Amino acid sequence: MTYTIEVDVLEAVNDFYPGLSVEEASKIADSIANKWDYTQMYNSIADDISWYADAHDIDLVGKEGVEEETNNIYTIGSPNSPLFP
Repeated sequence: MTYTIEVDVLEAVNDFYPGLSVEEASKIADSIANKWDYTQMYNSIADDISWYADAHDIDLVGKEGVEEETNNIYTIGSPNSPLFP
């Protein structure tokens, strides 16, 4: 199962400003889509994970995928590379 949230940016622009021409709305939508910063959305999802985990009595401690090694270097899903054996 896939959990995806999609937004048609052009449709959203037209919803907020239905008086724009097709060309104007397209220029705005293109700029928004091409310069979108996902940080706020991911931070919101991270907050929701914690909230819903609490609501469902799910313990998240130790499930971050982070392991402490003996020299205090933390590994999070390191890539397959000679630099990361």
